[in-house]
Amino acid sequence: MILGLGLDVVEVARIQRILAGPPARAERFLARVFAPSERAYCDARQDRATRYAARFAAKEAAVKALGTPEGVRWLDLVVERGSGAPSLALDGLAADAARRLGVARVHLTLTHDAGVAVAAVILEGTGP
Repeated sequence: MILGLGLDVVEVARIQRILAGPPARAERFLARVFAPSERAYCDARQDRATRYAARFAAKEAAVKALGTPEGVRWLDLVVERGSGAPSLALDGLAADAARRLGVARVHLTLTHDAGVAVAAVILEGTGP
């Protein structure tokens, strides 16, 4: 059963402006929003702003799918990249919210084209 659905679109230029802006501001944003593994992945790519935008969209989509629970931090939501499709790891209050909803699986898809990054998150489970 589908327990939650979230969709988000991020303009890549918005993230590019942050990355190209004052270094201290960019670092604060990256440290507050992205886990070290996400940063390592994005920073190793030529299109890093696009990669960051897709991950930011994934986090926004996940929060929407969870019902916008209070207190969830960006770092409670981590996009992981194994050998296949990206996945979303939940920690902290995000994991607590998922448990309360009865979430068994989190599905994530990312795409980017024409200056935007899009993410969709589907929460699947049996319910509370």
